[in-house]
Amino acid sequence: MSVISHLYRGELGEWCADHLGGWEELTTRITWHTRAREPVRPADGVERQHWAQVERAVGIRLAALVQPAPPYAALLGLVHLGLVRREWADEQAARYPSHASMPAQLRGDAVHYSPTLDGWARVPSYAGPAMPRFDGRAQDYPAEPMLAGLLERTRAYFAANAPLGRLGAERGVARLCWLLAQFQFAYRNDALEQPVFRLFRAGVPTVEELLATVPDTALDEMVAIARLLESRSALGELARLAGNPPPGRPLGIASPVFLDHRHDSDLLLAGPDGSALVRVHAAITTSRTTSSRQWLWHVLACAWLDDRDAYRIRTAGLYFARHGELLTWPVDALADQLLAGADRAKARAEFLALAGRLHGENERRRAEQERLRAERPQPAPAAAAAATTAAAVAVHAVITDGRGLVLTAGGALPGGSVAPGETLEAALGRAVTATTGFTVAAGPLTGVYHDTPSGGVTLVFRARITGGEGGDVHWCARRELPGRLTAVFAGAVHDALDTARTAVRVREVSMS
Repeated sequence: MSVISHLYRGELGEWCADHLGGWEELTTRITWHTRAREPVRPADGVERQHWAQVERAVGIRLAALVQPAPPYAALLGLVHLGLVRREWADEQAARYPSHASMPAQLRGDAVHYSPTLDGWARVPSYAGPAMPRFDGRAQDYPAEPMLAGLLERTRAYFAANAPLGRLGAERGVARLCWLLAQFQFAYRNDALEQPVFRLFRAGVPTVEELLATVPDTALDEMVAIARLLESRSALGELARLAGNPPPGRPLGIASPVFLDHRHDSDLLLAGPDGSALVRVHAAITTSRTTSSRQWLWHVLACAWLDDRDAYRIRTAGLYFARHGELLTWPVDALADQLLAGADRAKARAEFLALAGRLHGENERRRAEQERLRAERPQPAPAAAAAATTAAAVAVHAVITDGRGLVLTAGGALPGGSVAPGETLEAALGRAVTATTGFTVAAGPLTGVYHDTPSGGVTLVFRARITGGEGGDVHWCARRELPGRLTAVFAGAVHDALDTARTAVRVREVSMS
């Protein structure tokens, strides 16, 4: 759990609620400005996951306007899936223009480094195990050449058709951004059942087959969102904040690093008199103050976390991509309004002290996890080889507490695939921790679900939280399940919570 995650679900959020209470006028301004704009809406009948996917894809598109940088989280998502080696991801990251001047001694870890205004910042490497579905299939990672070709085509297409600071062939750009966003989703979620990754079950798909998975309705939506940058003058304002650089020059830094986290939805516009930090949102509803005040806290928190002034942040902003609306504030003025008259220097010192303590706790927890992972016995080669021909087995957990059912950030039941040599209980514990941050104890098996087309088997257990801190998770009331989960998993939750159940449910289902 990164330090900034505590702002949404932890001690930093509690501190902000206690000390940054002057948000009412600011959130009213957000609502008033966005309400005056007709937002871009999706096609009818989209699933809940669609909204987060659009936000990821829009973030990638805006990042490409600012800097020709690697799609960091997308590369790490491919590593997490076991489709590529970590070394491959570093090689690909180093090929991007933003990393051309990277010192030779850093290039072997390029995917974890991002440029600052005067150097490089590194985010921690979360060396969790790759998902087992693909990584045992062949020792030479057969998908790497195809994926390298895809990224090379992506770099060339952006350079020719979407130059820095300008719109271009937006439909083609949107298709690439959508695909990269799918890879990004895999970084912190079990994405094996996503349509794009099912293509890898039979072998290595072509680039064209991957691109064909992007729905036309999503492309229409992405193009409309991109066009708002020009029609509502936000693109010109972003360029102004960056000092109106000449054509072909970066506007600043995409996905800046603050403390221990890379912010994939943040842009840093590097102007001559200081930088502007802008967070990109694709929300359609902006009137919920519980959300909008957190957006304000986020940009101020990031500016405060830059205690070395490495980014020279003087302006903070929010860009509402579906509305084409950009709102900005001088950082000190934003802080003073949120603090409602309290001493700014004292408040920032308290904030940084709390963030420093949380960061230290995170580092100790991470070191302990790495130690335990290093001590875990590895499966014998024969067992790993046998697993490549076996049907896939996945485990998922139904976890409830006083707030409701625990879901991952992607709106799924926590869980993942069973690795060769793992017990079901060990796999459940590993996968739940990887996708939520919680440690759990497995309870009774409540359902077995056989996917007839693929032969895969999913086992669902009740589980209870025993420790850890929730990272990117959501809590869902049972009545909301039909709209929050796929039909299969909504049914699995119903089976698990059925108090009249006397036996384990065994069902034939289709995950497609």
